[in-house]
Amino acid sequence: MNTSVKLMLAGAALLIGLGSSAAEAQILNVVRDSNGNTVRAALSGDCVRHNQEVAADFCGGCWSKAFFMGGESVSVYFDFNKAVLTADARQTLDAFVKSVKASGDKVTGVRVTGFADRIGTAAINERISKQRADAVRRYLLNKGVLRVHDVETVWFGDSQPATKCAKDLSRDALIKCLQPDRRVDVQIETKSVR
Repeated sequence: MNTSVKLMLAGAALLIGLGSSAAEAQILNVVRDSNGNTVRAALSGDCVRHNQEVAADFCGGCWSKAFFMGGESVSVYFDFNKAVLTADARQTLDAFVKSVKASGDKVTGVRVTGFADRIGTAAINERISKQRADAVRRYLLNKGVLRVHDVETVWFGDSQPATKCAKDLSRDALIKCLQPDRRVDVQIETKSVR
């Protein structure tokens, strides 16, 4: 039996065992190479995913920490080739923290997701997206809105662009157009304590 047939049968058996369309989406969320192997990020070893908003992923034989969507979210943006929070980013995060604290709800999970634009190598973009996610994570920890064990930090480098910029732009115009790709998204899951 050839490898692709074995992979299809194994996937079908797993889906039948899990018995839900959500499980099917979770498994299909993981990027696979032409041989059906899970693609992992070079620096972190984490699975590369098609969609970060899936509750959990099946990757290499184990489930990652489940993260359920809901609660509050915010995005902050970074200068080109930088992983330092700008004044605008700090102001946005401060307002976000104030809103979360004012709600009175208990924070039950946090996902901090870093991204980079397409300029540069994949390795550099992966590294800077991780540095951006780490900068936001540290900032939120220092503000007391979350605890270390509540946080899931992920980064995608330039693999999930939010923009569609023309390839023939000047460098300055391209950097400006790609601004939405140089970001960190923060999603906080909360539980009402009322």
